[in-house]
Amino acid sequence: MELPVDLTLPTPNYSAPDPSSFDVPPSPYQTKPLAASAALAAKSDPAVEQCSPVDRDGRQVCFGKPIPKNKAPKKVARAATATAATAGVPWCNTDFPSILATRFTECDVRAVPVIIRTDGVPDAIAYLTFLRMIELDGQNSFTEHLVIEPAQQIPLDFAEINMKLAEHLCQGSCKPSEPSPDAWTEKTWWTPGDMHSTSLTTPYIWDASVAGQKYVFKPDVKIDADILPSDGNIRPFLTGYQWSKGYSGGTQDLDQIRCDTTTAGPGTGCVFVNSAPTYVFNAKAFPQAAAHGWLIQQSTPNHPGSQSAQKPLYYMGDSAQNTRSRGRICPTGWAAENGDASALVDAADTLNCDEFAFASTYNSGGMSSAEGGLNPALKTGSTTPTGAACIGTYAKKQGSAVHLFSLNGTDPTFKEVCGRSAISGMHNQESMGNHFATFMRDMRIMDKDAYWLDTRMSPGSTCLYGTPGNGDPVICKLTAQ
Repeated sequence: MELPVDLTLPTPNYSAPDPSSFDVPPSPYQTKPLAASAALAAKSDPAVEQCSPVDRDGRQVCFGKPIPKNKAPKKVARAATATAATAGVPWCNTDFPSILATRFTECDVRAVPVIIRTDGVPDAIAYLTFLRMIELDGQNSFTEHLVIEPAQQIPLDFAEINMKLAEHLCQGSCKPSEPSPDAWTEKTWWTPGDMHSTSLTTPYIWDASVAGQKYVFKPDVKIDADILPSDGNIRPFLTGYQWSKGYSGGTQDLDQIRCDTTTAGPGTGCVFVNSAPTYVFNAKAFPQAAAHGWLIQQSTPNHPGSQSAQKPLYYMGDSAQNTRSRGRICPTGWAAENGDASALVDAADTLNCDEFAFASTYNSGGMSSAEGGLNPALKTGSTTPTGAACIGTYAKKQGSAVHLFSLNGTDPTFKEVCGRSAISGMHNQESMGNHFATFMRDMRIMDKDAYWLDTRMSPGSTCLYGTPGNGDPVICKLTAQ
């Protein structure tokens, strides 16, 4: 009889190195910590036009709202200085509007119209590209790179567009070191036909002298501009363009920086707290644990840790709760009673219960709602989480390959919120262990921080996926990336 779960696993390569979380591509998603505090959750106003006063002739100059990628003017050139200003970060460039971030670098590129109006009707429009990249490149410091260039040649309706830095802003002890006016790499004014690019680098520092502290900073920049129409009748003065007034698309807090002097990472440092990092399984070395994570992530309705489904894991730092959650999902003796010794690596290996979502997350099936859990695994009529409500599987060698099978008599419905699997203890422990500890340290993970899980498992083209509620089988031959 066909089993509801039958995953054929790749042969382990125990010499495969652990993947680095620093190698994960940037993300466009703003993913905040669970129940972020009021200070952390504060939002900027939606993007607004930023305009000069209307003069006596009814004329006005405005920086318009940023234009989305699908409506932005097509770039006719890419300036060399833009590349120089963001050297080493190839995904941060002025090719098109975008906002992307990793845990330590944020890049916001905007196509911004400069509009001359009379009585509210546009007379002329020029399109500028603004790029701001912030690098968290020091323990108590970080650096902003600002790039300005035309998206297209300045039209003849403008005699000159003259930009200049007004000021940088930050909070608390965070202080910008304002550069001098001659610190721009090129001139800061443009005339018709001009396409040059100019950039400015600004360092920030913050006071890290008090141990055990956390701070939230949101750096900002104001740019002033003089706009001269070509008709010569008027020279409107535009008060300026302020970066925080130009956010759009629900990513207004992606540049929010959390700095700390705790032991979250290797000493003092900062992260973009709303850019969730990715923990990457070493699926080549430990396919039993990676396959179980893949099954639960793909086939259960909550898709724990899936970035494509926008279902982050939230780290839970209470060790006592971790023990309670794990004890409920993986009681002592469960793996020995339900596992198969053929899945063990050697004589020193023992069967182990692998739970997912992890007990060290608020997503754990073993954490009740009263304890702050997001996905308690409950049997009908019960308020206490139990592993019996999870999808149960076990690893077994069949022929030359190890398979992950569903436990006899416990065929899943795929409505479950968690999984537990009797697998090799070596695979279970080594798939996390020091590798996860390194991730925690490098990404400066704190309680309630969001993160993604990349299982590094891929299904074959003939994989059958379970349909939640239908009891369909999940039969795949998996490959490790």
